[in-house]
Amino acid sequence: MTERRTWVLDFFLIVVMAAVLIWPIFKTKYYENWGTIDSTFIADGRYLSENLPHPGWQPLWYGGARFDYVYPPALRYGTALLTKALPIIPARAYHLYTAIFYTLGIGFIYLLVRIGSRARGYAWFAAMAAATLSPTYLFLAHIRADTQPFMPQRLNVLVRYGEGPHITSFSILPIALALAWYGLRAGKHRWLAGSAIACAAVVSNNFYGATSLAIFFPIVCWAVYTETRDWKILIRAAVTALLAYGLCASWLSPSFLKITSRNLALVAQPGNWWSTALALLAAAAFIAVTWRWARRGMSAWTIFVLGAALFFSLNVLGHYYFQFRVSGEPERLVPEADLCIILLLGLALHSAWNKWPDANRRALTAALAVALFVPGGAYLVKPWHHLVVRTSEYKHRLEYQIAEWVNTHRPGMRNYVTGTLRFWWNVWFSEAQLGGGSEQGLQNMTIMPMFWKLVLGNEGKHDKLWLQAFGVDTLIVNDKTSDLPICDFQHPHKYKGVLPVLWEDGKGNWIYEVPRKHPGLARVVESSRYATLREPANGEDMEAVASYVAVLESPETPAASTRWLASDTLEIAAETKAGESLAIQVAHDPYWRAEENATRYDVSKDPFGQMRVDLPAGKHLIRIRFETPLENQIGRAAFAASILIACLLLLRKQPK
Repeated sequence: MTERRTWVLDFFLIVVMAAVLIWPIFKTKYYENWGTIDSTFIADGRYLSENLPHPGWQPLWYGGARFDYVYPPALRYGTALLTKALPIIPARAYHLYTAIFYTLGIGFIYLLVRIGSRARGYAWFAAMAAATLSPTYLFLAHIRADTQPFMPQRLNVLVRYGEGPHITSFSILPIALALAWYGLRAGKHRWLAGSAIACAAVVSNNFYGATSLAIFFPIVCWAVYTETRDWKILIRAAVTALLAYGLCASWLSPSFLKITSRNLALVAQPGNWWSTALALLAAAAFIAVTWRWARRGMSAWTIFVLGAALFFSLNVLGHYYFQFRVSGEPERLVPEADLCIILLLGLALHSAWNKWPDANRRALTAALAVALFVPGGAYLVKPWHHLVVRTSEYKHRLEYQIAEWVNTHRPGMRNYVTGTLRFWWNVWFSEAQLGGGSEQGLQNMTIMPMFWKLVLGNEGKHDKLWLQAFGVDTLIVNDKTSDLPICDFQHPHKYKGVLPVLWEDGKGNWIYEVPRKHPGLARVVESSRYATLREPANGEDMEAVASYVAVLESPETPAASTRWLASDTLEIAAETKAGESLAIQVAHDPYWRAEENATRYDVSKDPFGQMRVDLPAGKHLIRIRFETPLENQIGRAAFAASILIACLLLLRKQPK
């Protein structure tokens, strides 16, 4: 059999093996694991499937947000397009998408190791180990205790934690590195273009995958450079990175990076100075030592494996034992640390095999390699047994029943939900909530003091004012006796006698009405009073909140009706007098445009992060439209140019 055929055959067999190990996921609609956040990705994909090709604005979450801000686009588009093409329900499409990439990812590990080490046996070991083992369980007791016995962590993260985007991104990462490895060394345009495309796919699925890429890619570049000493490698690396960014430029805008960095503080602890200093010191030491080792004959692959093991161990194990943290949550990268340790173990076995040509010693090395798989034996015997229980049923769940009741009895209104209700709220229906997936695309930061005030505070009258300030019509509350897996309210009974009850089941779940002067998201307000309002200092600043609500809910103001014509277009009908303005309870963005016939009105930001439009006296029918931001228009042009460049590089013949 030719060398090329062994690559194809091995890759095919490994992917089939991986698919067999997780086969039920290909057919999964829902897991009996209703606390997982994969529901938010399903909801996002469902909404996109109904608003293709690009919604522009997401009106259902956070009081409104740019659609591009909510999450990187690849998984949400993959889910939406599979939903349309097959056709299947969004939940099935999401799990199918993640399962496909999970299995391909095991094969990609084989390709990475074989390209880097040129060793077929080592590549098989790495792929098999990645599919069945998690060496980090030896070091991270709390991670080991939070999984099915012997289930590899990359699979546990996928099915138990619902981290489909991360694992999909992580699955693509090895092929991005493999293509870069060969392309950087040989200067092959096609390989570099392929690497750029794969790198863009990594980033476009998940930012923790992108973080891993940002660690791995420089190590690959350095390893190849130490062996070849060819300065052109640095240029090739820069071109690859630039092309990869161009392929993401339509959505990965400067403002996206800024808001994502800001919102990271809501879901992760900040880094510390000594961790950054230690990371820089480790990088300097690694560069100095490996430069010397390379001159003594150490291979580029060995340098890569040592570097990857060093930095991911420092990040993940260092956080667990010493609270090392540069940015984000280091223990989210446990699957990557697993892979690095597996590559290190495989390198040790491969080196021993080559060092000891004696048959007995090689037999001992082979036996040791087989013995390493013993901990995964229980998983391999019954791999499907370790998956979370699957189900196609969901209508018995409170998450569905409450959402369905609101969709039937309170359609088109804004709701405040928490816990698992929040995760699943938009999986089946397009009813707005003031929360969303996990605040990753949150633009109006004034919402966060309100969130903590409601879930932690004990004063229902104050909460009522906060809810009115953000146009919430319905409040859903659950106490600790509810069947919901997660209930956030610390004082859930504080609304009794404060808000009228619309529905209750006697099992710890209530739906309350939030009284408002008029329905809808627009208010005619007195301009002079509006101008005196101020931003609340924190969640306890009830003076600012009460003043704001007094203006918006004034009994003298006439009604203003609103309706969404599209995801990014709100129509408002109102009659104003001289000295009156429109207050619109949608998150402000500088690219909102207010138009009436040929007249355009200025849209400004009010003290609560919502929109204000000053109008002349008269009857108005105004359309508030979200315009594609200039940075995204430039990004789309850069994306088109990058696609063209990538195609030319892929088709261009390499000069001999």
